[in-house]
Amino acid sequence: MNSIDTSNSNSLIGSSNLLIAAIAWGGMYGVSQTALQYLDPYSMTSIRYGCGALIFCLMLWLKEGRTAFRYDGQFLRLWLYGSCGFCGFSILLFHGLRHAPAEHGAVIASLMPLISALISWITQGKRPNGATLLCTLVAIAGVILVISRGDIANLLQLQAIKGDLMIIIGVTCWVIFSMGISQLPDWSSSRYTALSCSAGLITILCANTVASLIGVSVLPTLERITPVLFEIGYLILAAGVLAVSCWSNGVARMGALNSLLFMNMIPVAAFVIAALQGKAIEPMEIYGMALVITALVANNVLPRIQRADRVAPASSR
Repeated sequence: MNSIDTSNSNSLIGSSNLLIAAIAWGGMYGVSQTALQYLDPYSMTSIRYGCGALIFCLMLWLKEGRTAFRYDGQFLRLWLYGSCGFCGFSILLFHGLRHAPAEHGAVIASLMPLISALISWITQGKRPNGATLLCTLVAIAGVILVISRGDIANLLQLQAIKGDLMIIIGVTCWVIFSMGISQLPDWSSSRYTALSCSAGLITILCANTVASLIGVSVLPTLERITPVLFEIGYLILAAGVLAVSCWSNGVARMGALNSLLFMNMIPVAAFVIAALQGKAIEPMEIYGMALVITALVANNVLPRIQRADRVAPASSR
């Protein structure tokens, strides 16, 4: 009985953590667009992950001690993954949100599980099964429906498509970063996050410096930061530290497969927040989001059914 209670408690805590992370990420897109009215993508990324790296390192020190800060010959690997995840994802996402609606970014972000499957196919030759490929096509159709709002002419608007493409590339960068933890199986997620973020911060600051020199970034002043202190705090604490910590805790309790289902809440949260802000949401956007969520749920559930069908005959013997 105690084991059942423990299992239920573990699932409840894990589900709560994953839900908090998904909702925090869902709100990130609208908050980012507000902050972008005062700051450029490079300055925002430097502030967000400059502070984020300090907090991640403090949490790692409290959890694992000073010895966890050794790179053990993995600095180059962590720098590459950190540059891809924290620099590439953030700068591309913020650039994309200058042109694309926040809700579109959230829908694209929910495609991470399917993007991960495609990357594994390209890099490791692990071809997805037919069900996953079908789910991918359905999800892509849903994203196109959201982006176009059911009107093909919207796909020809260069600025909007440019924004969506930047977000897609940025999300792919985050998927690559997330897959990097499997390359270091002996490392905790806290150590991987803190050290890769610290290494990636070098690339972020270099990118910000170059952007400032060529005139596409302006060093943030107090006058620019003050109006969006809440938004910056949200990006650092809620969508950064809280979301990443809750996600890692939830995955540890629920497993990766169960956790992926909660990615569906990211676009739902973004659309609900947009509606509460009074933004007009067209039916085609809702239909497209529903298609994406259906594809993600199916991609998660179908492998379970297939495994159950294989186990059933074996157990009957």
